[in-house]
Amino acid sequence: MTAPYGWASSYQSRCGPTSVFRLVIGSPSATMPGMTFFGRVWLVPIALTVVLCGSSRAATGRFPSEIKAFQAGQVRRAEHPFLVYTAADVAAARQRMGDGRYAAALAALHANTDKARAVVLDSIDPAWWQAQKDRPWSETYPIIYEKTCLVPVRMAMPAYYAAQRYALGGDRADFEAARRILMHLAAYTFEFEHYDVGMNYAIWGCRVLAAYDILFEGFTAAERAALDGFFTRLARAVLRNDVYWIENGIGGGINNHLAWHKMMLGLLGLFYDRPWLVEFALDGPRGIIPLLDDGLVDDGLWCEASLTYHFTAIVPMMMLADAMRNAGCERDLYTLTTAHGRSLRQPYDAMFGVLFPDRTIPPIGDAYGRRVRLENEFSYVYAARAWKDGRYAWLLSRAEGERPELLMLGLPDEEAVVPEVRSRICREHGYAFLRTRGDSAYWDSDAACAFLTFDKSGVHANQDKLSLMLFANGVLLLPDVEAVATVPHAFSAAVQQQLNRSALSQNTVMIDGRDQRGIGELLTLVEFRDEPDCRTVTAADTKGLLYEGVRQSRTVVLTDDYCLDVFQVVADRPRDIHWIVHTMGRSDDHRSCLALQAVDNPMPPPAQWLRDFGQARTDEDFTFQWTCDGVALKMTMTAVPGTTVLSCGYPTTDEPNAATIPMLLVHRYAQQTVFAALYQSSRTDIPTIYMEGPASATDGLEIRLKVDDRVAHHRIPALRY
Repeated sequence: MTAPYGWASSYQSRCGPTSVFRLVIGSPSATMPGMTFFGRVWLVPIALTVVLCGSSRAATGRFPSEIKAFQAGQVRRAEHPFLVYTAADVAAARQRMGDGRYAAALAALHANTDKARAVVLDSIDPAWWQAQKDRPWSETYPIIYEKTCLVPVRMAMPAYYAAQRYALGGDRADFEAARRILMHLAAYTFEFEHYDVGMNYAIWGCRVLAAYDILFEGFTAAERAALDGFFTRLARAVLRNDVYWIENGIGGGINNHLAWHKMMLGLLGLFYDRPWLVEFALDGPRGIIPLLDDGLVDDGLWCEASLTYHFTAIVPMMMLADAMRNAGCERDLYTLTTAHGRSLRQPYDAMFGVLFPDRTIPPIGDAYGRRVRLENEFSYVYAARAWKDGRYAWLLSRAEGERPELLMLGLPDEEAVVPEVRSRICREHGYAFLRTRGDSAYWDSDAACAFLTFDKSGVHANQDKLSLMLFANGVLLLPDVEAVATVPHAFSAAVQQQLNRSALSQNTVMIDGRDQRGIGELLTLVEFRDEPDCRTVTAADTKGLLYEGVRQSRTVVLTDDYCLDVFQVVADRPRDIHWIVHTMGRSDDHRSCLALQAVDNPMPPPAQWLRDFGQARTDEDFTFQWTCDGVALKMTMTAVPGTTVLSCGYPTTDEPNAATIPMLLVHRYAQQTVFAALYQSSRTDIPTIYMEGPASATDGLEIRLKVDDRVAHHRIPALRY
């Protein structure tokens, strides 16, 4: 068969101000897969051509007809290492080995190097590919992940750490352990074809290159020749995959994979003194600089609709920036500002503004059930070295400090500066954050943060528009939830595709038992107010983008005492409307004024993942209360006749008997309705708040709340239609 992407003709180029980079790709096989994102199938054209003319986004310099074989003689450095680490880094690391602040990092280095000495080398025989190469790529994610990422990573990482310990201590056994692994990996063929292979190769290929740099002088000429061949095949495979992504707009056209491709090619260009590869990595099609220009939104957030994916794109950029500085490049990514005013520093500064008080990154979009704290993003160590910012020092003072690389890179010496945050709107991303504290005392406090999303559908988005997360008293009270996949490749796991991305996993509204439609534009931001005693945001789908014939809006009001949540729905005809919320605690541990009766699962797929349904019908106000880690959450919803309340358990993993967390669905069959919920949270007793409304008022709805002797009036913008 013809390979899904093969070289029918190689690069053609011309130098000068209108540099051209051209690649013609041969005809794909009949079984070549397409990719589906949000209902659209992206098919691969028969013949593909990229032509990029001179501009800030164009590749510059001369592009040879192919990547010529790398040779050790091209490495024009008298001193090693010089790329990922330098000789100065090694000298500083030796001094740090006796510093107690680095004890955990040193212990981790020893543990990982000991693995290298004992590691059983996995087979890298490519015979497995014969049974896989004709299958659709959507079916081969797991084995591709195993064979092109997990298997080589299990060997490359111990070798990388063994090389580091050899540099620090000179123990010949460490050198031999690393060499044995590298020479085994040197036979890797890189012949495999799939969307993911370029990034997979880069993830571990950069570690092999770092180890080769450290150990360079100890290899024989024959061993260097074998490793040079390995890196030649690696470069060609990554470049082939990179062009495929660019030609087909995979992952929405701007994607973290592209940053990994360019990082790997740039590192190889630096090491083997191929300046054109470095220029391609920076300025070429979807190079690092175009990715910064086109991939950053607001004040530096990555665009892929998942905050936990932010650093997946930024880390490889940072790795290339550091290697460029180490290698003495004239260009400096650390200080560069693009034509659109973007810089590599912006993504590091921007993340402070999206955190909950415990420094957790909100798990919006694909997060695979993880809860990640910003201080454990190790690349802030590079950021602290590059920009000497006291906020980074403050953040890293809370980090685990167990990465062996910390010995080489060092902790920041700057005085810690606590960052200040306040309520904010990310207008380009479509995020709103309301906060009850607007200063440096926000962190690790009982402050509340409400997070509302009205963004468009990026590649890692879930069906989560107009969803709400609420954090207070040190707990994520209303989480965006996902069941953890127990298979290695979570992105393609059944639970990720069937449940985690669906509306059932979001705190939003689901219409007629269906998921929201993917959308290519932001929803409407109606209002945003950040006042000392009350913070308010309203976002709306006024065009029926999410569900045809349905308009909806959500207003969130946050005060020191409560969070008011008002969801309006107006449809062209009566619809089944489910208002959904997931809460903290255990699904079997709640109190309610309703007498719930056990029922069979009444919901269509993918609700087969949900368990232990209880049901009650009510025409009155109702309450639920949950407790977790000494924090109580109370929810009160105002009365609407004909309401059915369903409680159930949402699975924490994809295993059949996994523990569950609480989930509520409030159902109404109506053409127009309003869900008005009040949340209160406390470490002590929760006071009673009396809620009246929503009542019609001029240009909106009015809700009255009586708190002790105070009465609060909240005007909710009307849903326009």
